[in-house]
Amino acid sequence: MCGRYVLYTDKEQAEIREIIEEVNKKHNFQVKKGDIYPSQKAPVFKGTPDHNGKYLDVMNWGYEVSFKKGLLINAKSETVLEKRTFSKDFKERRCLIPAQAFYEWDQEKNKIMFYSGNDLIYLGGIFRQHEDKEEYVILTKEPIKIVEEVHNRMPVIIPKNLAENWLYDTNDAIGIMGNNYVELEREEV
Repeated sequence: MCGRYVLYTDKEQAEIREIIEEVNKKHNFQVKKGDIYPSQKAPVFKGTPDHNGKYLDVMNWGYEVSFKKGLLINAKSETVLEKRTFSKDFKERRCLIPAQAFYEWDQEKNKIMFYSGNDLIYLGGIFRQHEDKEEYVILTKEPIKIVEEVHNRMPVIIPKNLAENWLYDTNDAIGIMGNNYVELEREEV
């Protein structure tokens, strides 16, 4: 389960800085430095109506649902097409969540950060319109070895060169979820 991720820190790189500046201008929204928690608003890329490129928006992390107290913040990629809550969103509304890192906690409750050098990563997600706001969840999958040592799940990570395939082609998105494209490093925080 991915319960927290880092959008940017004081060491943010140029790509993250551009995202922050665009969100602040376009949406009159001040992006929070550091960790992004469930229920918070955060920048998210979604597809454009003409299926050309990606559009930066601001959404709330987590689906509000009547059958569960609290928010649904993750969806298992292996069953996303089978679940009524997520299936249509996966087929029609996939998104990219920009991040510098994500966290998992080990058995002793130590917080471990996973990142790809200084590179921006995209976490794969889906979104929906709920009442007066858009909400997103992060898709998770079986972990790669470095994450498996800490936790039994990890976010789906979408390579930059496959970002538009993820947004616009459902068959490609299914294939992307099943592969491991990104090498990660880890650090205890």
